[in-house]
Formats: sequence, structure tokens, C-alpha cells
Amino acid sequence: MKERLLSIVLALVMLMTMLPLTAFAESTLPIVIVSGYSSSQIYEFNEDGTIKDKIWGLEVSKILAAIRNKIPDFTPDKLEITAEKQPEVLKQVLLSVVRDFLEIFALNPDGTPNYNTGTWPTDPAMSNMEYINANLESDPYISGAIHEKRYTPYLVERLGAANVYQFSCDWRMTAIECAFNLAKYVKAVKKYSGSSQVNIFSESHGGQVTGTYLSLCAIVDKGGDDASRLAALLGIEEASLKDYFDLGDVHNALMNSPAVGGVQLAYDFIKGGDQLNIDYQQILSFYEYANNPLHSVVGGNEYVWESEYEWLLGCVKLENFGKLLNDLIQNYALTAVLSLGSMWDFLALGYYDEIKASYLDTEEKALAYAPMIARSDYTHYVVMENLHENLTYAREHGVNVNIICGTDITTATGSQVNGDCLIAAKTASGAKTLDAGYRFNDGYKTDYTDSGVTCTDPSHDHVSPRLNLDAAYGYLPENTWYIEGQYHAQYAFDSYAFSLTNALLLDETIRDIYTSAKYPQFEVTYNAKLGLHAQFDNSLYGTLTKNDTALVVTNLSEKSNIEITGIKVEGMDITFDGAVGTTVKLGESVTLPFTGEVPDADMKNVKITIYFIEDETVCPLDSRTFNYVVRGGQKIEFDSENPVIKDGEDSQGWLQDIASRLDNYDLPTKLKAIVLSFVRLIKTLISACSALGAQAK
Repeated sequence: MKERLLSIVLALVMLMTMLPLTAFAESTLPIVIVSGYSSSQIYEFNEDGTIKDKIWGLEVSKILAAIRNKIPDFTPDKLEITAEKQPEVLKQVLLSVVRDFLEIFALNPDGTPNYNTGTWPTDPAMSNMEYINANLESDPYISGAIHEKRYTPYLVERLGAANVYQFSCDWRMTAIECAFNLAKYVKAVKKYSGSSQVNIFSESHGGQVTGTYLSLCAIVDKGGDDASRLAALLGIEEASLKDYFDLGDVHNALMNSPAVGGVQLAYDFIKGGDQLNIDYQQILSFYEYANNPLHSVVGGNEYVWESEYEWLLGCVKLENFGKLLNDLIQNYALTAVLSLGSMWDFLALGYYDEIKASYLDTEEKALAYAPMIARSDYTHYVVMENLHENLTYAREHGVNVNIICGTDITTATGSQVNGDCLIAAKTASGAKTLDAGYRFNDGYKTDYTDSGVTCTDPSHDHVSPRLNLDAAYGYLPENTWYIEGQYHAQYAFDSYAFSLTNALLLDETIRDIYTSAKYPQFEVTYNAKLGLHAQFDNSLYGTLTKNDTALVVTNLSEKSNIEITGIKVEGMDITFDGAVGTTVKLGESVTLPFTGEVPDADMKNVKITIYFIEDETVCPLDSRTFNYVVRGGQKIEFDSENPVIKDGEDSQGWLQDIASRLDNYDLPTKLKAIVLSFVRLIKTLISACSALGAQAK
């Protein structure tokens, strides 16, 4: 316990020293947390407004109890046997459980609740952390009001509990309804706190709600037909719009992994069939990433999963689960899912009309869904289609709107889009992207004559190091940060993203992507699972120029020293003599000089893969590949006839890929890894036995 407390203190000190000194003069504006999809509890209320039951945020015990009622003599092992030997029986059981749940939870086709259901609390007096903390023991429901449990304790410690507010959003509703409720909540927080403005932290669906809210503020401020139509859709007088939507109410607004332009996952689930192809390895990778917490900063247990475990799921036949999930969605849950306005608003512009045409295929359906679809039409054709204009207007009128976006991860449903496992980078940021496995040819630069480009300065460079994303097309090209390899909304498990989040939300000196070299437009995740980070000594991450002379390698692990066993360079002729055998100690960096010439080129992609051993992991052999763009040399003639090329070789499957990677380690390295694995395994077993012994006592 003492060691954990000391780690927390040291980590907080380190984080604070990373910020500019002016950060200590931070604002004490209230912070409104607008969290992700399904994070807010949904309740059924009695006629007098008291809580009757919690219908979302169900505990595992309630789910198992529901299944137990359907299977006589239920036990977990019997459920497993049923799944294996009687999959049709299991399907019918799950279908029945889902049907019972959705009867109360789902909405009518027009988007109104069928039962007296909604969120709680909605009053700032009961949803600020000072009140919540004071009533945790006496109120059985109040703990459900705490969102972003990884970040809230940090904000409370830094700004005080009275300045942290939890917005409970009925995420079943359309985006403009959620945004309207947020507008009312912001007004209420201002009145309750006596503050002239608030700051907003949002992620995922909360980012869509926040982006929509700011867009509506911009629309209302400009007035006109769109404002009139908004008033009619919300059922209020046009003259009263400005009583709710006011850009002056917000100072800083940070959207992390925002669903503001749609969610790829939603389309895959609704479309079903071949479009829904669950990627179990990707799901496990997500778990590994989030199970590597900054335990010394935001709480959590020491991580135990390693990247090499991913191949295990590749050996398990899980196709039946995918078929069962698809069957449940298409044959029953789809109707309930599409009763949620949020699901329609999760469809990106390119998919929205397609799903409307295929699902609302009768006059009866079109009429039943008309009120909700009218609101969703507004979200898509007024808000989404004009996000650059709307958010730019908000920035020009005093709101510091910023976006953090994860990239270069395919979706858990099998789509090969460039994103963060759930949301495509294109819809989260507006950037122009290519699917996984492809990049633009060397020499690619933004075509500033393209009408889709939103950056107004042709001298700016918004192309990613991998040459597969062009941020010049983004909603906010100068105020969006891209983190390669960051899983959806997992900012708390990445020291760089965590620091950037604090800098944008609380530090008045970070204004855009050019403000600080610590926070370049493009970075890679610092998640401890990945082991190390590497960038050249005189350039921002992802860039290589003639001024660089060495590679700076940093140990990201929270428990292991790292020994470099090899470096592979692709796309240029440089070598790192003497790098093999170098130890990068825990929390430290080493500088590796290189010999050879940096290519005399501009916009050329090169890759460096570092092979290494982590001495305190169960699977010590690892590697990480970094992409860089050579800049500042001779212009490369871009091949417009072949603008897109393959980015690396096709995967041969998890086992084959791991076997191929092992070929990069020599025999002594493999033998050393076997010994380290054995030692680590013995340590783990001893630790587990000690823990069991302590419990027995």
C-alpha cells in the first residue's frame, strides 16, 4: 500500500512538471464531464418521480439471475455445456432475456419512451462531485452518477470536488435532444456555481453530444432557417433558442475520440451479415491496452496481459458466437436498436441514406419513425455536413474546441477502416484516410485546390508519418491531435494522451498543434504494453531530416528494463552500429547514433522496427515498428496514376505472423527469452500462492 501511494505521488509530480509553469495558474471554471455511450444509468421511475428500478447499468448478478430463470438448475458450467452442445437452446434463452430487457428499455418508433424512464440526477446540486462523494454511503444510486471514473479522481484532486460536474445523458435519444439537455445543464451549472463559463470534457458519444451542442450554438447565433427548424424540432419558441444555446457559456471544450461524425461499429451491427465479422484478436488487444493502466496516476491493478497472447484466440473456434450475435440483432434486437435515435445518429453520412432506404421501406414504417427521423435528418444534413463550419465558428467566437483522435486500428467488427477500434478516424476528425494496409505513394502532399480541404494555409503540412491520413481535410485541422495506436477513449492508459488531455483542458498555453513541441500533431501511443518509443533527436515525432543524427529510444514499460536485440530499417540506408545489446533502463532513454545518409527527399516514408526483450514480462520477446516521413530534401514526383500503394505485406494469420517475427531473433536471444519467461512464470506463481495464502488467513 505504501509503495502504491508513493507511486501515485511521484507520478503526479512528474505529470505536473511536464506542463508549462503557467499551468499552475489554471482556471477554476467548473468542468462538465460528458461521457461515452451507455455510461449514464437509465432508471424507471414511479409516478411521484422516485426511482423504481435501474434498467441500465445492470450488474452481472442481475443478468445471471435472468438466465437462471430460463435454465433449470443453472450453473456457470452448465451454461458452457449448453453453449457447446445445445446452441439453439442457448440462443432462445438469450433471446428471451433480451426481449424482457428491451421491453422497458427500448423507445417507441417516434423516439419517445414507452415507460417512465430516463436519467438521474439531472440537477447540478446533486451531480457535482462534492455532493456525490458526501452521499455515497447513504444513497444506493448516487455512485452511478460518476462518469469517467479514470479521470474524475484526478480532476477532483486538482480542481476540487465542487468544480467537477457529471452530466447524465439519456444516450438513447437523438443527438440534438441530448445537446438540448446539455445546453440546459450548462445553464444550470453556471447558475448553481455562480460561474460565467464552464469547461467541457467529452469522449465518444459525449463528443458527438458536445460537437452537436456547439454546432447548435453556432447555428442559433447566426439565425436563419436552420435555427427556425431547430426550434420546431425541439418544441420551443424560436425566440427562446438563445436562452439555451450560447457560445459564451463555454471556455474550453475537449472532444476525445468523438463520435461526432458517426460510428463505424453502428453501421456494421445494423447492416449485419458479412459486414459483421467479429475480430476477436482486436477485442483482446483492446483489453490488453486498457489493462495496462497508469496505475500510479489514475488507479488500477498492475497489468498482466502481454501482446503475444493474441494468437491464442486465433486457435479458438468462435464463429458460432458471431453467428448467434448476428442472429439476435437481425431477428429481434434490430427493431429495438433502431428505436433509439442515437443509433440513427451514429450512422455516418455515407451510410445514413442507405439504412433509411432499406429499413424504412414501407409507408407505415416511414410514418411511425417520422418524428425521430426528422431530428436525425437535422443532425446529418445540418450538423454533420457542416461540422468544419460549425466548429470553426465556435472557435472564432471564443470557444477553445480541440479534438484528440486515435488512428491506425481496425474495428472490432472486422471493418478495415483506419480508426480506434470503434470509430473511424475520418468521422471522428474529418480527415481524409485510407483503409488499413494502404498508404499514399511517396511524394504525396495535400491538394489545396481540392474543395474538401479545410486548412486555409497551403504551406501547412498535415500528412501523417505513415502517409495514410491527411488532416488538412479535418473539421479543425489546426486543433486536432492524432495518436497512432490509441484505442477508443483510452486516454487514461497512455501517459502522452493523459498529459495532452490535461494540457488542452486545463492549460491556457496550448492553443493549437504548433504551440508546443511536446504535443505535435501526430504521435504514437505511449501505452506501456508497447514497450518503447522512438523519435529522431532533432525532429518532432514522425519526422526525419538532414539535421537528425541519432534515434532517441525511451522505455515506456512500468516494470521492465529493455534490451535492444536488433533494428531493421526500411526505405533508407542507415545503420545503428553498436545498438544491439543496449539496455534502456526503466523510465529512461538512450540515444543511438546512426551512420549513413538520410535520403535527399521530401515526403518519403521510411520504417524502423526495434526488436527487444523486456526482462519482467511473461513473454519477453517483442518489437515495435515506427513510421517516419523524410522531409526537406528534393521533391519526389508523386505518381498520380498510382496514388495509393500497399503498406507492408499482407498478414498470414496470427500464428504465422508471430513465427515470422521470431525469425528476427538470433538463437542466444531466444534462449535468453525462454529463461526469462520461466523465471517470470515462477515469480507469478509464487505471488499467486502468497495471495491465496493471505486470503485463507
